[in-house]
Amino acid sequence: MVATPDSPGEAKGSPAPIRVLIADDQPLFADGLRMQLEAQPDITCIGVAVDGDGAVEFVRELSPDVVLMDIRMPGVDGIEATRRITVVDGAPPVVVLTTIRQDEAVYHALRAGAAGFLTKDATPHQVMATIREVHGGDFVSSDGDSVGLVQTNAPVVRVREEAIDALSPREREVFLLLAKGLGNAEIASAGYLSEATVKSHVRSILQKLGLRSRVQVVVFAYENGLVRA
Repeated sequence: MVATPDSPGEAKGSPAPIRVLIADDQPLFADGLRMQLEAQPDITCIGVAVDGDGAVEFVRELSPDVVLMDIRMPGVDGIEATRRITVVDGAPPVVVLTTIRQDEAVYHALRAGAAGFLTKDATPHQVMATIREVHGGDFVSSDGDSVGLVQTNAPVVRVREEAIDALSPREREVFLLLAKGLGNAEIASAGYLSEATVKSHVRSILQKLGLRSRVQVVVFAYENGLVRA
């Protein structure tokens, strides 16, 4: 069961707002989040789905720029919905919502392709900043949250150096810094590179390894034994 999507207008001559889809089965939380989004000049909510099936359907129909996905919903949960959404070419980034920061389910959502996560007690500023960053492709979870989750939940495996054979020596350096959760400016400083060069390397790494986001680099690195907790 899904809520009816919105079709908000757009002022002529203004930049197109970031179009966000919410998927959450708690009406009070979803309505509050929707109001926060609509209060932003550069963000708009295009619909609210109340389950995973509805979220997948809305993504196909409305082509949102970003999806905010609750993990625990009836029927198809947020993990499976994230998996279904992110396997499609041109899929929007998915940010999963959780009530527990160190939640194993979040790890599985990141493995399924989520670009990051937010706890439901996040401030409006954190929510809006995350939406803007994932839309721009530069999101790195604050305070090492994603890295900590992966460290806690990833299985201990043998080192598989062959997993990054496709990368150049410089890309391998950037890959390992990405796997530690560093942002572009930190990588640039550590590797004596410009931020533009770092961004170029990040794009190449994602393409060569078939990954969709920086946080998936973290998951990939741990699950191939290329970094350790």
